[in-house]
Amino acid sequence: MSSRRESVARFWLSDWSLSVLEALLVVDIFILVPIIQFRETPGAVQPVVYSLFVVAATPIALRSRWHRGVTVLLGTLGVVSVLIRWTSYGHPSACLACADTVASLAFCVVLTAVVLAQAYAPGPIDLRRIQGAVAAYLLLSYAWALAYKLVALGDPVAFSFPTTGLPPQTLTARLIYFSMSTLTTVGYGDITPVNPVARSLANLEGVIGQLFPALTLARLVSMQMSHRQQRDE
Repeated sequence: MSSRRESVARFWLSDWSLSVLEALLVVDIFILVPIIQFRETPGAVQPVVYSLFVVAATPIALRSRWHRGVTVLLGTLGVVSVLIRWTSYGHPSACLACADTVASLAFCVVLTAVVLAQAYAPGPIDLRRIQGAVAAYLLLSYAWALAYKLVALGDPVAFSFPTTGLPPQTLTARLIYFSMSTLTTVGYGDITPVNPVARSLANLEGVIGQLFPALTLARLVSMQMSHRQQRDE
């Protein structure tokens, strides 16, 4: 029985969780977002993908140095956000949409901090660290999209869209597209922030989009050089 438990624990603590998390982010941002904008009712695809996203994120917290507290916090936020997401799917309302956005944003912020802490931890550079840096970059885009949605829910004219009167799922998809365009500093200009808070968030995301790749690359290179020097000594 103990060996079976150890094998299960090793399975859940392996790097598969980070790979699944990254794959789900790619599917959500680059595949589901354009599909949703062609459909008025995307069904239960978004809640299902988000639930899998939360499940894949929990083992990542177990590898943290403060794994107990971080796992409890991340797990609590994940369960709460999943429950609100499914409740909002079954009984859509403005209050539930706002609560869903807040809970999902809090979960993404904590998860991004955990992934970044593991990617920047001292030690040799391996595939897991590179995956963590890429996942953190995508998580930043997703978290900013949720922040934009929170502003848009409070102010319906916070963003200037090509068309108005968008359903909630289309609003989320378009803000994810806008967030990724801002983070990568592409900025096509089809969606523009009008609200001062939205503009400030967009400016901050653009700055982070410039600094994150440079700082991450510098950190990984310095860690690898330090590891080689210690190994040679």
